[in-house]
Amino acid sequence: MFDSPQAAGKALLTWFDKPRIEIIVEALVPAIVLHPSAGRIVIGGSQLGGTPHAAADFEWPRPQKPGDPEEIAKRGNEDAAQEMRDHMAKDLPYAFMAQIDLAAAAKLGTVAAPLPAEGRLLFFYDIAVGPWDTGIRATKVIWDRTPIDRLAVLPVPDDLAAAQAKALEEARALQAEFGTPGETSSGEQGTNYGAPARAVSLEATYRLPNPAALEFDRLGDLARAARGEPAGEESEDVLAAYEEALQANHDQYPEEGWRRQQLLGSPMPEQDDPRLDAVVVSEFGKQHLSREEWSKHRAAIFEKAREWTLLLQIDLADWMQAPFVEGTVFFVIRRDDLDNRRFDKVIAVYQQT
Repeated sequence: MFDSPQAAGKALLTWFDKPRIEIIVEALVPAIVLHPSAGRIVIGGSQLGGTPHAAADFEWPRPQKPGDPEEIAKRGNEDAAQEMRDHMAKDLPYAFMAQIDLAAAAKLGTVAAPLPAEGRLLFFYDIAVGPWDTGIRATKVIWDRTPIDRLAVLPVPDDLAAAQAKALEEARALQAEFGTPGETSSGEQGTNYGAPARAVSLEATYRLPNPAALEFDRLGDLARAARGEPAGEESEDVLAAYEEALQANHDQYPEEGWRRQQLLGSPMPEQDDPRLDAVVVSEFGKQHLSREEWSKHRAAIFEKAREWTLLLQIDLADWMQAPFVEGTVFFVIRRDDLDNRRFDKVIAVYQQT
């Protein structure tokens, strides 16, 4: 993360010569990070977790009932499958993930240009099933334009609150049995059904593109080396230095998890670029392709993936403020749908290492 391209150029002198730095600086990707603030949550302001601010008659969304819940459940192992069956049978509302103050984002300038300049984006996700159900069903993103003076901090729906209380009790029992003093959280923490409310400020930054992200192709020989293609010994050495720079500048897996909470920009994948998953689901109507299908359609999938953009990236461990949690949720959308404010077209992709 860098405050400016100039700051990046100076910082990267630790790893690269000036010609290489010029190439890398040209490839930097503007983004907005969600930085937790010590202040109280302001009505209509940006936040992680908690509950949305909306009109009093706002209806907290619930996932559409799947046509074949058993097919979804069987995507997981035996334990996960049973948990998904139980969860889907309850027809619970989504967990509330984040609220983005669009007026605050607009003040950051061109980095926020793809977004509306008023209202709030409300992000919901089905954490219990979403990792096995990439697509539209597991998420709901709402552009809410209720005037500030009509906003209320909504209560958690009763059935979701009950599920949250039960999950917290189970989590604390596990921590007591298997955790260590350093790992066990003594503060408020989240579960699959909700997380502590934390005010965040929106801050513009520049980030190094991740080697798994589509934007890394801008780096030519380094992209070829990352894909395992012939690129020369020098390029492989530079790629190793680049990966060191990623970690040192908080663009990989930073110790401070909030640095992975990101609006717009280039994703920080835990596997492949999540936009590839979005193309597979939207174009082929299934979660995964066979090896033969992938080989046949690979070039077309990569081409179509460039029509998509990251809307929001949520690191679940930081979001929950809890131990024993991993994974990232990527909310991605076609650029055309974003331009036309079709937020019902957002696809959620879960990844973990």
